[in-house]
Amino acid sequence: MEQNKIDFDVIVCGAGPSGAVASLFLSQQGVRHLIIDQSVFPRAKVCGDGITPLCSTILQQVIPDVNNHFEEKGKVKRIKNIRIYGFNKNYADLKTADFVSEEKNLLYTISRFIFDDYLVQHVKQKQEATLWENTKLTGYSIGEDGVLLQVIKDGLPVEVSAKLIIAADGDRSIFRKRIFKTAIDRDQMVAAVRTYFKNVIPSGNNDLLEVYVFKEVMPGYFWIFPMADGTHNVGLGITSDVIQASKINLRKLLDELICNHPLLKERFKYAQKIHSIEGSGLPIMMEKAPKLSDTRILLTGDAGSLADPISGEGIGPGIVSGKYAALVAADAVKVSDFSAEFLQKYDFIMHDKITSAYENRIHLFDWFAKYPYRINWLIWALPKVGWIRNILANLTFGQMGFQDRKSFTSLKKLFKRNE
Repeated sequence: MEQNKIDFDVIVCGAGPSGAVASLFLSQQGVRHLIIDQSVFPRAKVCGDGITPLCSTILQQVIPDVNNHFEEKGKVKRIKNIRIYGFNKNYADLKTADFVSEEKNLLYTISRFIFDDYLVQHVKQKQEATLWENTKLTGYSIGEDGVLLQVIKDGLPVEVSAKLIIAADGDRSIFRKRIFKTAIDRDQMVAAVRTYFKNVIPSGNNDLLEVYVFKEVMPGYFWIFPMADGTHNVGLGITSDVIQASKINLRKLLDELICNHPLLKERFKYAQKIHSIEGSGLPIMMEKAPKLSDTRILLTGDAGSLADPISGEGIGPGIVSGKYAALVAADAVKVSDFSAEFLQKYDFIMHDKITSAYENRIHLFDWFAKYPYRINWLIWALPKVGWIRNILANLTFGQMGFQDRKSFTSLKKLFKRNE
């Protein structure tokens, strides 16, 4: 056991995208910090493997050549279209170029095994950062002078202290319990499974994300995402309350859909599964103005349930929250104020950057869950009605502007008349 207590200005708990990005921005601000993770990188992570334009924009602020590096190494698959299938087997396409300028049209897929390790390797290069892998957090306490963490590092107990914690330790974060007080409701948790296949027959150009809204996976969806090495990330996710109520076996359902569904079985006729089916939980944000901070604690990513309630995207919100948690933490260190009142500005920033846009997504989630037929109607209308296409595109690629909000109100009225 180490005899001396180790002290840092900030400790980042978790070295996934949220934590790694927080670390990189802390280093940019000159803040001395520790970042810990129970894994040793590289490591696999259950995910759809999608990187949105927003992710790329923020990453470029701390790793200017990030996009060139990935494209030159052939590690990413550039995505140009999103195809959405309804219950009736019809589909509609969204072209990313129609909604995102060419220089910002940076929608990729990349394995989390590669992506997360890439970020961690950049963290290791920063003199302000100390990285402890293979380190499990076992407990913590908050006092007048700071936060004391108990960890097991390489099998040995260690105590380490800091002025402030950035919690990036996922949906099972021990810090979120201090702020949220209650466990995550099952209707606010998505359970997902995914695997990888080779020799899947492409659907048209192999540059599109495919989303299937089957009755069997509502509220949720089935996906097929192409990867840079020619394989496909294949998976599905459903809210946990429905899984429990209907006693759904997600792994069995995934195999059954691939083997039997008329939209899938021919495309997977010669496909080979090259990875075991793995699962994970994803907490989705269903609150309009959540509390994500408290005295000496900031929650990021899945620790703050920041995943998008419609798409289930977690990497983008995680990266955004990691950036702004680091900037608020740096401000707190400068003025030596770690009070709940001072750190509350992080909540305001997150509301402006993320959760304010979720209000309309939450409405859509509720509508589709209650009236699934609306999916088919939207897919029919998507190529024909410009303002509906704009709404769905902006829900996918960014925050909605004033005109989009007016159109969204019209959509609500239209749905209400048809209920």
